[in-house]
Amino acid sequence: MNSMKPLQWAGIALGLCLALYFVYTHVQYFSDVSFLGGILLLEVIIASVWKFDQRFFVLLMITFVWAGMNVPLQGAWTTGRWVVLATGALVGCIVWIRAPHRPFQSIHLIAFFCVCGAFVSATVSSFIQMASLKALSLALLFLYCAAGARLAILGREGRFFRGVVWGCEIAVYVSTICYFGLGRSIWGNPNSLGAAMSIGVFPILLWGWLTSDRPVVKVRRLVALLLCVYLVRFSLARAGMASVILVSVVFCVCLHQYKLLLKMVALGLFLFAVIGMWAPETVSSQLGDLKDAVLYKGHKEEGVMGSRRTPWEESIASIKEHPLFGTGYGTSPTRESPGLNIGNASTTVGTEREHGSSYITIAEWVGLFGVLPFVALLAMTVANVWKVCTWMTRTADASHYSIPLAMVVVSGLCHATFEDWLFAVGSYICVYFWVFAFLLADLVPTTVVVPAIAVSLPTRPLAAGFGPVVPNR
Repeated sequence: MNSMKPLQWAGIALGLCLALYFVYTHVQYFSDVSFLGGILLLEVIIASVWKFDQRFFVLLMITFVWAGMNVPLQGAWTTGRWVVLATGALVGCIVWIRAPHRPFQSIHLIAFFCVCGAFVSATVSSFIQMASLKALSLALLFLYCAAGARLAILGREGRFFRGVVWGCEIAVYVSTICYFGLGRSIWGNPNSLGAAMSIGVFPILLWGWLTSDRPVVKVRRLVALLLCVYLVRFSLARAGMASVILVSVVFCVCLHQYKLLLKMVALGLFLFAVIGMWAPETVSSQLGDLKDAVLYKGHKEEGVMGSRRTPWEESIASIKEHPLFGTGYGTSPTRESPGLNIGNASTTVGTEREHGSSYITIAEWVGLFGVLPFVALLAMTVANVWKVCTWMTRTADASHYSIPLAMVVVSGLCHATFEDWLFAVGSYICVYFWVFAFLLADLVPTTVVVPAIAVSLPTRPLAAGFGPVVPNR
């Protein structure tokens, strides 16, 4: 052990000399903001890797959320998020293999087949480079979900979910201040606000509020929950509203919280009645605007689904043109000239357009053959949610850590019916959803077994006239 110390000091001295030499010969680069930002990102990644299980998930979500918001330095994180994701996937896999906690499951095998299908579709794409990069991003995401994300929660579930609830509360309060205090849309378009609140925040806050043990914490989380619901209503995103309603119904019915469900409906009607008494004309006009915005989205002549009809028809026509292996993962040809931007691989002119549904999107990208493993992955995810809901119905216990994960998955699957984010890895909602979906496979509760109770009955001797029954011959 003592013989190794001089070698260690020599290595440290050599590293310092090389670092000083690099700084001396490249001093001009230190006036470049991008170069300094890269060094800062490298330092942050190293600090997060140092305590991977405690810090890296937070860093990953911050980088992806930051890259998707209208805030300063958004462009820097647009490129940096891929570096963070690649680091999390590789380092997490190495750490998991060296000290495995649980073996890989069937959901991870199916995810591997999904990645294979994505790469196969990329080989037949008209934009093979872009499709290959997006397939690689899917592989990195699923690799992180299978290893790195499990390190962040398994064995420390309490700390993990306390941190997630705190993060959701902070997101609600900051969003409320920005939208109603500063008049700034930090989440971009209204659909993004609805997705962030209905998928990322509402299920967690609903569970956190119901399981709060202290009155002060319960009131604080209730305020955040009500603000979250109002932000979803403010966004006028019908996919977000539908997700909130579905999660509320599933959560309350499975836990036998029928009174809570009735109270939520009664509270909404009460607030609507109070506002109608004070300003009936305003309520009437807002109700008409809400009906047009939510039901028709500016396409009243075309019906309720008029805003989705054109994207659906274009996607179905594209599936018919490329039925077997699709147009290439992450690429949907348009009439505009294509371009390649590695930093913003989630949306590129010429290769991306609106589809109106994540399920139609993946069918167009990978074709009818390539979509089979994705269907299997979604089916297994739904099966895990069903197991959790069954356990909730049997026990009426809201304290299990699989419940918030299942509610996030329920909200995401509902929301993805009308939006395109489910397999777009550049979206923070996509990363958030699949991390929780993979973690759900590890935390699904076991089947409740009711132990048999042995009951001893007093034995009485048979009467003399009663013996065994002998069949007639």
